[in-house]
Amino acid sequence: MPKEVSSKRSRKQASPKKLGPMFGGMNEADIRTLKLPDLATCGLKILFVGINPGLYSAYKGHYYAKKGNHFWPCLSASGLVPTHFGPQNDAECADYGIGFTDIVARCTRAQSELRDEEFDEGAQLLREKLVKVQPLLVVFNGKQIWARFIGKRLKDVECGVQSFCLEKCSSKFYVMTNSSPLNAHFPTPQSRMFYYDEIKNLLEELQKSKYFK
Repeated sequence: MPKEVSSKRSRKQASPKKLGPMFGGMNEADIRTLKLPDLATCGLKILFVGINPGLYSAYKGHYYAKKGNHFWPCLSASGLVPTHFGPQNDAECADYGIGFTDIVARCTRAQSELRDEEFDEGAQLLREKLVKVQPLLVVFNGKQIWARFIGKRLKDVECGVQSFCLEKCSSKFYVMTNSSPLNAHFPTPQSRMFYYDEIKNLLEELQKSKYFK
């Protein structure tokens, strides 16, 4: 009898985990196989770099798709894209010189699932990508990925414009706090709009300096 109970438990644990209705009935194992399209192309004004997709963003196929994330309310309010733009418009942002990529392509429930080697490999691939596409401005959406990218401890990096230069790449770098609503210091999109205002102003300065060179 105990063996039969054990067998039933084993079969139950092996079953694919179904997610809520917002995932359209898909199970977690299938969603974890999905990836976002890399929207880092040549000729961009701004390339936003994230950590990796969450399950919902992977399911929807769009960057920062989960309701509550502050990214799209802030970006659309900044004037860099039309005010109606949301995650479903991420590919259309290329028309405004804006692209998206992540340092790790694998989707997870939480970034804590990512392995050190994934960050290291992703950072190297990103360096190669930046040398190839040469965006005017690269914006890291989170201090953690910036620290990983430049090989420093998290406590040793700050947000804002960076003096860092990447060999064979003319891009300027900017770091802002992760746009997740879980950050208690930035409870609303309005509380972090200053980052996006700075990005817009910095872009204008870079465009002027490039024009007058």
